[in-house]
Amino acid sequence: MSKYSKEFKLAVIHHYLSGRGGFKTVADRYGVKYAYVRKWVHAFKAHGQQSLNKSYVQYTGTFKLSVLQHMEQHQLSINQAASHFNIPAPSTIGQWQRLYNEGGITALEPKPKGRPPMSKPSDIKALLAKPLTSLTHEELLRKAQYLEVENAYLKKLEALAQQKHLASKNKSK
Repeated sequence: MSKYSKEFKLAVIHHYLSGRGGFKTVADRYGVKYAYVRKWVHAFKAHGQQSLNKSYVQYTGTFKLSVLQHMEQHQLSINQAASHFNIPAPSTIGQWQRLYNEGGITALEPKPKGRPPMSKPSDIKALLAKPLTSLTHEELLRKAQYLEVENAYLKKLEALAQQKHLASKNKSK
């Protein structure tokens, strides 16, 4: 949630646009940073009340590149470009510039967020349930490999249990 409500921002913007003071005067009166007032006013002039609506947007790589190209063609600052394209945080464009300079267009593509999805459950149970006569050659090989691994695991488990039993016998003597 935003620190300042839409109604509060609108009141600050209207106070500034009424001509009763500059950015710093209005900022001091409302107790906010003058940079916020400047950003809100420029965004409001460019996009109206829509600029005050906060919503999460995931920008495509082509959009990011077009913003950077527009900035270069029109010699805009990061703040001016953010206002022009209604991007809430100008620092976002700075990050895009850095990414583009380091890795080109591929670095601008959105990255998946969060944990990677869990792997799909193995179909080995279905494979084990099938009769041998209905299995293909690849399925037979896979089943044999699974059974070998399972057998080796059980042998290792038995060996560890015997080793533990022998160790406890030797301690008691």
